[in-house]
Amino acid sequence: MSRCLFISEIQLSIFQWIFVLDASHEKHVAQATLAALARTCTAFHHIALDVLWQQFGTIARAIQCMPHDLWGGDAIKSESGCICLKLHRHLTKDDWNIFRRYALRIRHLSLATQDVRRGKKLMVDIDDELLARLASMDATQPLLPNLTSLEWIIYDERDLRLIRRIMTKSLTSLFLEVWAISPVPDLLQFISSIAPTCPSLRKLTVHSVALSSHLRQSVSQTLCHLHHLTTIHCGILDAEVLNHLSRLPSLLELKLALQPNAEFQNELLFEQLQVLDVHAQDISSAVDLVSRMRNKLTNLSIFSDDHAGASVLAQLFRRLSTSVSHYSLRRLQIMVAERPPHDLFSVLKLEDLYPLLSFNRLTHVLLDIGCGISLDDVAALELAQAWPNIMQLVLNKFLETPLPSSISPIGLLCFLKHCPNLLELTLEIDFSFIEEQDDQSHYWVGDTTHQHLSIFDVTYSKIHDAAKVAAFLSGVLPRTVHVHYSWIHALDDQREYAERWNEASRLFMRMKR
Repeated sequence: MSRCLFISEIQLSIFQWIFVLDASHEKHVAQATLAALARTCTAFHHIALDVLWQQFGTIARAIQCMPHDLWGGDAIKSESGCICLKLHRHLTKDDWNIFRRYALRIRHLSLATQDVRRGKKLMVDIDDELLARLASMDATQPLLPNLTSLEWIIYDERDLRLIRRIMTKSLTSLFLEVWAISPVPDLLQFISSIAPTCPSLRKLTVHSVALSSHLRQSVSQTLCHLHHLTTIHCGILDAEVLNHLSRLPSLLELKLALQPNAEFQNELLFEQLQVLDVHAQDISSAVDLVSRMRNKLTNLSIFSDDHAGASVLAQLFRRLSTSVSHYSLRRLQIMVAERPPHDLFSVLKLEDLYPLLSFNRLTHVLLDIGCGISLDDVAALELAQAWPNIMQLVLNKFLETPLPSSISPIGLLCFLKHCPNLLELTLEIDFSFIEEQDDQSHYWVGDTTHQHLSIFDVTYSKIHDAAKVAAFLSGVLPRTVHVHYSWIHALDDQREYAERWNEASRLFMRMKR
């Protein structure tokens, strides 16, 4: 064997590339290769195991490396589909030493995934008693000393005691979900201990089913004592904490809810921030927040529970144009949850959208804004020319407006012609021009076809002749997999259009070139 292969740095580089080059979804080939290398010779053993366990090591696998008479899987699967590992005998010092040998190599631990509400499933779950026994073996040091990433759910005091044994100074990413229904006495103290226990923390996520004011305050205080954060996902933050976070040079991603009636005294820098996701009860608070920022955001999402009129939204767009770099923004999402009363229905016009057209490098735009968007074919052309790189455009997917669409199939062709990278389009179209034509050749279309559009959502577009509309769409959208609509079959006043679009979708799939 070449002498250079005895150098640990070279081994490490080569073995890490084994993981990178494995294109399989579960990385089975990389696991098998690294395991084989660990068994090949003593020169490869430790480095190969380090890489293997850093990428695939779990606490369940470390337990399964201990003697088989110590642990066993419960024959009855849990509701989440996991087999539960349970303790079958007393844990000895020799068992602990075996576990410790592998635990030193574990970098990632996720026990949050055992909760079915997160939409994930584990093949192996771990009984709380088994975890508690492991945690009690050596109280002088963390259970997993070199852990860098931790996901955990807190239901009660036992979860809190266990996580204290797992927290370590090497931790850089912490994901916490608080599902406790009854109060957990030491929870606030634990949250406050995160900063001194994990001074190198870079990513922090705290979710709670009911984030009390006391818990919010503890989270806020913790954030003020962490100075290397790059990613923060949490609940409500007040203006004081945001002022502190805005001065963090490391912060790249921030997802938060704004405290109602938050008042900002100073400009918020956020000089390096790239991703901002803000939930505001009152969208005017979001307007105030954004107007104080001078940054280079790439992703911006704004959600509001309250109805915002067209004038407020137009003001938000103007503020965005002056506070966010036109060259950096790639993704923009604005959603207003509440549907307005019909007597208060307002409409955005093209001139209200002009400030957004200055962001000419946008690739994803999602606007579901609780008021109408009045566009015609000329407006469609201007939008398409302003956003040539657009890949996803969604306009009012969930809002049925009393204002009929003024975008005809000609406007649709503008999007297809000027936006070659478009993958998903959600737009209400007036198809009457197609339905009134006797000639099905559509010579005016020319050779316009779109080779990338995968999903086309017509929202509340009205339809009368399913066959003619399907024939037109099949000619210009040969690669589209799905044609969606928002009409609901169960509602009497919508059933007619829902049935016609259902028929058009079936015909479209049969007619595609």
